[in-house]
Amino acid sequence: MTRALLAALALSIALALPAAAPAVVPPKNCGTMTVKSKRYQVKADQISCKTGRRHTRRYLSRRAKPRGYTCKNLSKEKGRVTFTCNNGRKVFFAIRR
Repeated sequence: MTRALLAALALSIALALPAAAPAVVPPKNCGTMTVKSKRYQVKADQISCKTGRRHTRRYLSRRAKPRGYTCKNLSKEKGRVTFTCNNGRKVFFAIRR
């Protein structure tokens, strides 16, 4: 009886421990682009570079954000990051060069 109790206790402790977190991967460098005579480096996470570059061009030229994304314009702040857009998991942003 005590072995069964210990096995059940060990199993409940193992299930209560948090699962291992996925590895943190930095965003992909999607190259540079020029919009309105200004150069930007584009980075994307969890989306393809093609999609990230297309969304970046639209946002920088027209301030049109993709459906479902929340964008924050950071050009007025001290850093070089111009803007960042995310939808909770997918992210793309541009750095002024």
